[in-house]
Amino acid sequence: MPKHRLKLYDFDQEYTLLAIHSNTEIFKIAYNLNSLLKINLRREADVDVMDNISSYLLYKYCSEKYDSKIFLFSNKSINSSNVKSESTLFNEFDKASLFIPDYPKVEYFLKIEDGRFNIKNLIEKINSSKNIISCYEAHLQTDKSKYNLIFE
Repeated sequence: MPKHRLKLYDFDQEYTLLAIHSNTEIFKIAYNLNSLLKINLRREADVDVMDNISSYLLYKYCSEKYDSKIFLFSNKSINSSNVKSESTLFNEFDKASLFIPDYPKVEYFLKIEDGRFNIKNLIEKINSSKNIISCYEAHLQTDKSKYNLIFE
């Protein structure tokens, strides 16, 4: 896999980040968002962090009409490592690494780059979906989380 070198303008991207809480699998969320928002999210290669220790599912849609990109990605790694702990009842539990540690309870994120969308209406539409518990705009505090959002 080729290395991606960051340029200074990569950090100044205009985007909106929506946090999505749901107990549903990501492909069902993508299907619901496609039908609800009239977009076409498609599966992309997983985002691998630290030499395949953690992998995150990624869906992408590029709109030529609105000149924007939309990414749907999981916050919890699909690779989990067993961590020994003496304080738990069963002495072993799965620890999933997080893509955006600022929001540990969020299952999925929707990143909208560029484009001019009415975010309030978009959130209302997403919240009306039967498989989504809640959706709201997320604001990142740490630079590490912001750097994680550079996919291309």
